[in-house]
Amino acid sequence: MKHVCIIGGGFMGTALTKYFLDAQIKVSLYEGFTARRQELMVDKAFQEVLFLESIEDCKEVDFVIEAITENLEAKQHLFESIEDFFPTSTTFCTNTSSYLISSIAENVKHKERVIGTHFFSPAHITPLVEVIPSAFTDEHHIQKTMAFLQSIHKKPVLLKKEIQGFVANRLQSALSREAMSLVQKGIVSPEELDFIAKWSLGIRLANTGPLEQRDINGLDTHMAIVKYVYPTLENGIEPLSIHEQLIEDKRFGMKTNEGFYDWSTTDKKQYLAQKDDFLLNIIRAVSAQDEEVNE
Repeated sequence: MKHVCIIGGGFMGTALTKYFLDAQIKVSLYEGFTARRQELMVDKAFQEVLFLESIEDCKEVDFVIEAITENLEAKQHLFESIEDFFPTSTTFCTNTSSYLISSIAENVKHKERVIGTHFFSPAHITPLVEVIPSAFTDEHHIQKTMAFLQSIHKKPVLLKKEIQGFVANRLQSALSREAMSLVQKGIVSPEELDFIAKWSLGIRLANTGPLEQRDINGLDTHMAIVKYVYPTLENGIEPLSIHEQLIEDKRFGMKTNEGFYDWSTTDKKQYLAQKDDFLLNIIRAVSAQDEEVNE
């Protein structure tokens, strides 16, 4: 049985733990905050997890998966500090969603074993994992990571080069920047924008990727559109003022009950559970279609 050590018991770390347990993977979990660790230890969903009081207590592990806060210095320090606890055969995976893997591995002696595994949220449901080696990552650790993810029925994609934000988050960032810009300009409300996205792009993207759709529509037609539209698209390199103001007002979204939406009267647990069920239905439909196409 494979054994993974997850570092970080937050939203992403616990989602990964659930997924690995369901896939019959042995999981050790280190969460530095005692109150959070104790909260997880009494949760029936995690009764098979080996909870660690020190990362050094984790033994004979195939993968260490970092799922701490998205802070470059924190990730660098973590890998540097734990390196001597594990043999060089142990693969170090970072679940960063934005930083270059080579930057995270900057102070690690054995850079060849550090690799990016960007699990897309919600990680216990979404099949995609972007696998991102740096220029230092050894081929053995790349193939080991790909084989492991495939064995637990994830859909890993190996990126040919590392780049900030990888692929999925670059696409998402470009879309959200334009979305915020349209709201900031008063062209549409947040609710209307999301309605438009869900009932056009959202439905279509589950079935057809953006480049495939361009082929279907005709690249010549698309060229005529982009020559007219590209010059008007949001291209700022700094966060938009509408975003900065929300942060300044401490309106961080669901976690503070207010962001673009008012979440104060929403049963968040039930709401997210319904979202998860909906995603599972989409995944089943897309999977069935892919199987039919490949027959």
